[in-house]
Amino acid sequence: MSNSAYFFLPNVSLFGAGCLTEIGAQAIRLGVKKLLLVTDRFLAGTDGAARIRQYLRESGVELEVFDGVEPNPTLQSVNAAFDLYQKNGCDGVISLGGGSSHDCGKAVCILATNPSPLEQYVGVDLFKYRSAPMIAVNTTAGTASEITNCFIITDTATNTKLIFEGANALTDVAVNDPELMLTLPKSLTAATGMDALTHAVECYVSTFSFKLTNDLAVLAVRYIFENLVRAVEQPDDLEARENMTYGEYIAGMAFGSGGVGLVHAIAHQLGGLYNLPHGLCNAILLPHVIRFNKRACAQRYADLLRVIEPETTLSAEAGADALADRITALSTRIGTAIPLRELGVLREDFPLLAKKALEDSCSSTNPVSALPEEIIGILEAAY
Repeated sequence: MSNSAYFFLPNVSLFGAGCLTEIGAQAIRLGVKKLLLVTDRFLAGTDGAARIRQYLRESGVELEVFDGVEPNPTLQSVNAAFDLYQKNGCDGVISLGGGSSHDCGKAVCILATNPSPLEQYVGVDLFKYRSAPMIAVNTTAGTASEITNCFIITDTATNTKLIFEGANALTDVAVNDPELMLTLPKSLTAATGMDALTHAVECYVSTFSFKLTNDLAVLAVRYIFENLVRAVEQPDDLEARENMTYGEYIAGMAFGSGGVGLVHAIAHQLGGLYNLPHGLCNAILLPHVIRFNKRACAQRYADLLRVIEPETTLSAEAGADALADRITALSTRIGTAIPLRELGVLREDFPLLAKKALEDSCSSTNPVSALPEEIIGILEAAY
């Protein structure tokens, strides 16, 4: 049996203030003639979208626009975007936004080179052909969907989030220009930042992690703890914004190859059933899952505490509890420590949420194999 570890990244990643100006050159390198801009209605009307159109036009690349991306993209929106892609003779995608836009864009690119319907590819490496060319332009520092080899689409018929994974889904170019994030609302900065932190923490204790992803997760935790509060409370702090782009990117490098765990498995169900923001759900659940998991990996959590408090002398179990406390304090300060009951979650749905969470692929790499009643206990603690 092979002990190989796999690591996935896009071919090119652009960083730094003003790097958006390079997208025309990247489009030329990819050999595309007409791109479909996949984004939401708000972002379609922003200066960022206007600049994308300008830079592509100056490079001789045409642009069509799909602005129907939802906060949790659905099969319907993917199919609508793909119809527009085909109708207008596009040969690639440029996504603008956070994880929702990028995931929708990835799905369109997979359908451009693999037969429909999309649902047949739920799982790992089930799409045979490399996706159409894609440039992902990030406006949030959170999901890291611009660099990971997976995407998540909601099936509204079953209120289930479908997870698609495979090297053929990787984008070609990832763009992290912090100037595009300066006007991001505080609540979105907070939720997406906590999403990135969850990626790093969960990856560090994942049963699928390995040395490289562990080292990256540690670095990501440091970046995020040092910069997230500044980015939320001083939204025009370009240095904090840029550091958060590195934090979320590094966390994406970690979990994109090392996996996540039960926080994501449960958050996916909350998003699917209630259409709640993914990053916010992660923020709410993370401390409670740490306390649940510590029976198997207290020392790992204590290691992460030392990343943010190098002088700590706490034992493994006390260190794990302290990490959960520090994350709760951070979440409280930036406004993401919200009880599930205030988001409209119903206790009567807990058994269904628990059942679906255990069916979610992310639960398979959690350090503790949970029982349905234990997941219900986590939901109760977060309620």
